[in-house]
Amino acid sequence: MDSTDYFANHVRARKFPWTLYHQPLERDLARFLDGVDHGEVLVVGCGLLHEIDAAPPGLRFHVVDIDARAVEAVLAKGDPRLTGGTVVAPEAPIDLGRKFAAIYAKEVVEHVLAWPAWLAGLRRALLPGGRLWLSTPNYGEPWLPAIEATVLELIARRSGFSRREIHPTRFSRTSLARGLHSVGFEEVSAQVTPTRLAIIAHARAPLTERIFASRDMASSPSGAAPGA
Repeated sequence: MDSTDYFANHVRARKFPWTLYHQPLERDLARFLDGVDHGEVLVVGCGLLHEIDAAPPGLRFHVVDIDARAVEAVLAKGDPRLTGGTVVAPEAPIDLGRKFAAIYAKEVVEHVLAWPAWLAGLRRALLPGGRLWLSTPNYGEPWLPAIEATVLELIARRSGFSRREIHPTRFSRTSLARGLHSVGFEEVSAQVTPTRLAIIAHARAPLTERIFASRDMASSPSGAAPGA
């Protein structure tokens, strides 16, 4: 995918009918950020960082992405709230050597095969009591798979690629909540958006960092598919 296609794909999220999927996510994310009183927020899979347009002014953001083009484009905006950007390795747990008040990862976890270790890395990257927001496609109901196999696949093939392997990890609402619990998150909630196409999860890191070594070791690099 060349640079033009890459950025066009991100811009498309704010155009109809793609807004049917993305708008509920952005509204919930805005509410999440409103609830972060202060501190630095880690943005995982930053894309073009449309979401911080409506973010509270007191927050600071550090962005990470596996694609250097995304990080470069975001930093080029010169937004004073940005503390920096880092290109990270695919699949690897994120470790920037410091902890964050909050983390959000919009439409990222479905691309990660080693998702247990990756989610455990997000927990470790949060301050005690820090909050996590993430979203992912809803594969626990038939609507999204049906759309992906027909309309979206046709659009993708006209653009020169296929969606068949684009999301190697597929969650239902229940399996996502179970996965977050399994790596040590607390106060986990997972809800399906009104369009039934996506899942939004909220969770909190423990206030006291208990011994999670056994859980983290169990989060193998090739974590099993979450199932339904």
